[in-house]
Amino acid sequence: MSSPFAARLDALRRALADAGVHGLYLPRTDEHGSEYLPAAAERVAWLSGFTGSFAVLVVLPEKAAVFSDGRYAVQLARELDPALFERHEVSTLSPLRWLERELQPGARLGVDPFLLKHEEYERLAKLARAKGAELVPLDANPIDRIWIDRPPAPLTRVFSHPERFAGESSTSKRRRIAEELRAKGADVLFITAADCIAWLLNIRGRDIPYNPLCLSFALLDADGRCRWFVDPRKLEGELALEDGITVEPPETLLLALDQLGLARCAVLADPAEVHFGFLDRLERAGARLIEAEDPIRRAKAIKNRTEIEGAIAAHRRDGAAMVRFLAWLEREGLEGGVDELRACDRLELERAKDPLFEGLAFPTISAHGPNAALPHYRTSAQTNRRLEPGTVYLVDSGAHYRDGTTDITRTIALGEVPREIKERFTLVLKGHIAIAEALFPKGTRGGQIDCLARLCLWRHGLDYDHGTGHGVGSFLCVHEGPQRIARASLGAELEPGMILSNEPGYYRPEAYGIRIENLLLVEARGTPEGGERALLGFRTLTLCPIDRKLVVSALLTPEERLWLDAYHARVFNELAPLLNDPADRAWLERACAPLRG
Repeated sequence: MSSPFAARLDALRRALADAGVHGLYLPRTDEHGSEYLPAAAERVAWLSGFTGSFAVLVVLPEKAAVFSDGRYAVQLARELDPALFERHEVSTLSPLRWLERELQPGARLGVDPFLLKHEEYERLAKLARAKGAELVPLDANPIDRIWIDRPPAPLTRVFSHPERFAGESSTSKRRRIAEELRAKGADVLFITAADCIAWLLNIRGRDIPYNPLCLSFALLDADGRCRWFVDPRKLEGELALEDGITVEPPETLLLALDQLGLARCAVLADPAEVHFGFLDRLERAGARLIEAEDPIRRAKAIKNRTEIEGAIAAHRRDGAAMVRFLAWLEREGLEGGVDELRACDRLELERAKDPLFEGLAFPTISAHGPNAALPHYRTSAQTNRRLEPGTVYLVDSGAHYRDGTTDITRTIALGEVPREIKERFTLVLKGHIAIAEALFPKGTRGGQIDCLARLCLWRHGLDYDHGTGHGVGSFLCVHEGPQRIARASLGAELEPGMILSNEPGYYRPEAYGIRIENLLLVEARGTPEGGERALLGFRTLTLCPIDRKLVVSALLTPEERLWLDAYHARVFNELAPLLNDPADRAWLERACAPLRG
């Protein structure tokens, strides 16, 4: 019992015994499926010390284990006490495979049903039955009972996202979604995802880090009226809700679900968003469940003209902030004692000069040398490195502005770097250009074009272990579905108005990392002359130089050189008028010069 985690684990096992179960299966999430969690929902971190954004924790009477993915291999080793917790990467050993080995016949495995997706619950229940054990949904989360100083639920002020930024009123959105409900034979749509509620009601909040969201629940009727289950204290101030929205306290939600069941309502609930506990409550109450994708997800992903114009403007201003930062970095960097944390702070300072700046979109990855080899490295006082010559600095960052959300990665040469780094940077750049220049027929899904970013790397026996692109919201979550570019999942059909990232990379463990990321807007390209199918393509939104010092020109095709030179000409033309300091403008002019050689 030498650490607080040992005492907490022991207390949890006693609480589980009191609840009549032998173990606990706990994913890192909350009732809304949030990516970033409020402090009160950080149960995995409180119990184990592991702070990664993806985790599953399993506790049994004699063993406990934490599972995450390859992004967090180093962090698992650094943060977990091996005397208390086994650590596993899910690609090597999944929680279910571990339970197949460790769960004993007759055991009762507890779960919080409001933290599990339906599919995950069913897989666990099937595994338990096969082992002669039992999966037990608990009435209350046992960690909440022993977490004496657990932080309170967030209580931040909700604010309006006006139509001049949203491009459509909440009334119009609700009518549009209600029409889809009627077409599916649903009486009600049950919404638990905070970003879907924010989009539908044209509101934003600050309940969780990095995502401008208010944690709440909603029931949208097929006539467009909405019952919003939110703490009324969050609405104090100048928040004007449109007609057809009624506010109810969140503690009455489960009773409202029971009433829907008693009325035999047909309730549409997305099993990828709404957790098992809610679905089970509805079904037990007598509701007819329609398990289908929430129509808000696709509607939110397809940006309207106002949102697209806002994204273009936000990326232009964000690009100017990036240029001021990179110009400062070149002036200060190797001789000014700049380290990862100081660079991180300077970049945020440059962005904060924008009057529409609303905060960072995610924790900035400011990574030098071997730290850059960790795709999701978290800069901290313990891991902070001074920028030294002979390798690269990788900065992956983004911001929320009232008119849009940005996400950009640049890899910067620090002095003269080895030929190997330049060659592999150029291979990554070739993949980046292949995605940016891609043309594809309507109906194409992101997973079908993922290989374009990898082909050049594959030819050299190289690859990267993360997706190539994720969807991005409009002053909403920087990671947004259903659109994505990844080989692990086809994702949704790409449609005009969707915004995605384009971020291939390469990582040499304990040496360096490379990633080039721009955001892209899906646009219609029409049907080519003599063609038979209408095509789509991408418009690059991000405006910031790509480090030409890392490019091996001989490895680029003439078409790729043309793309890079044209991109840099556009970057200079759009950003130069936004730069007041002649030194920043001069830096931009040098950084955007045509390739040589």
